[in-house]
Amino acid sequence: MNVCRRSAEIAAFAALVVFCPTPLSAQDTAGPYPQLNGHRFSPARTVQDPWIRSYVVSSLGLGTAVDLLQPNIVIGGDTIPGIAGDLIYATLDFEYQQKITDWFAFRAGYAVDARLGTELGTLLARGVNTITGFEVGWLARVLESERDMLSLDFQVSNKSTTAVDIAGFVEDVVEGIDASIVRKSNTLRVSGGGRYAHAFSNLFGIIAIGKLGIGESVRRNEDDEVYVQLGGQLDFDLNAWRDIPLNVALGYLYDSYPEASDDVDGSISTGYLRLGYVARDDFTIGLQFSGSSVPLKGDENRAKFGIVEFDLRYYF
Repeated sequence: MNVCRRSAEIAAFAALVVFCPTPLSAQDTAGPYPQLNGHRFSPARTVQDPWIRSYVVSSLGLGTAVDLLQPNIVIGGDTIPGIAGDLIYATLDFEYQQKITDWFAFRAGYAVDARLGTELGTLLARGVNTITGFEVGWLARVLESERDMLSLDFQVSNKSTTAVDIAGFVEDVVEGIDASIVRKSNTLRVSGGGRYAHAFSNLFGIIAIGKLGIGESVRRNEDDEVYVQLGGQLDFDLNAWRDIPLNVALGYLYDSYPEASDDVDGSISTGYLRLGYVARDDFTIGLQFSGSSVPLKGDENRAKFGIVEFDLRYYF
C-alpha cells in the first residue's frame, strides 16, 4: 500500500509539472519578438528558433545553379554527350504558429518548390521538378532562463513530388516500353528534436537545432531511411549595440536525407546570411542569401545552388 501511495504521489506531481503552465518570465513580458538578455534574435526559417509565440510568416525565394555539367544521355543505343547548362529554382512558403499555452505551440505550413533547366541540355537531363506539400508540428518549451531557452520539436510532413523527365520518356519510347513523361510520388516523414538559443550579451547570441527522423524516399523503389538535421546560427543584434534596427545572422544546416527531387543523391549542406529589419517588436522583414552544395546523379562534382529569399513575419 505504501508503494502504491508513493507511486500515486509521484504520478500526481509529474502531471502537475507537465500540464500546469509555467510562470511568465521576463522574456514573456518583453513582447512577442524572440529575445533573451536584451538580445533580439533573427528568426530565420533555415535554423528555427525555440520561442513559443503566435506568428504568421511567408517567404518567396529565387535561385540558380550555373554551368552544371550534365550527364550523357543514352537513347536507342546512341549517346548524347552532356553539356554545361543552368538551373533555376523558386520557392514559396507559408507558415502559421499558434501559442496554446505559455509553454506549448502548434504550427502548420505549406510550401511550393520548383526547379527547371534554362537550356536544352539541362532541360533534357534534369527536366522540370516541383515539390508541394504541408507540414504540421508541435513545439514545447522545457527550459528557460535569463540567457537560455530550450524547446522540443516534433513534426510530420507530407510532400508530393512531380518530375517531368523528357530524356527518360524518349528513351522508353525508343525501347518500346510503357512510357510516361511525368512521374509522381508522395513522401511522408516524421521527425523530432530540439531547438536551443543562448544570448551571450545584448549584441551576440546563438541558435542550434538537432533533429532525428524517418521518411520515405522520393524514389519509390528505395526503402525508408533514418535521417538527421543539424544546424547552427550566429546572431548579431545591431539595434542593441548602436541603435541600428537590423539583425545580422550567419548560419549553417546539414540535412542527410533532404526532401528534394529524385536526382538528388546524398546530403545537402547549406550556409546563409540573413539581414532582418527589426524596428518593431511585432513585425520583421528578412532578406536571406543562401548557398547549398547539392550532389546530383550523373555529376561527379556537387552542384552549387545560390538562392535569395525575402520573408515577412508578423507576431501577435
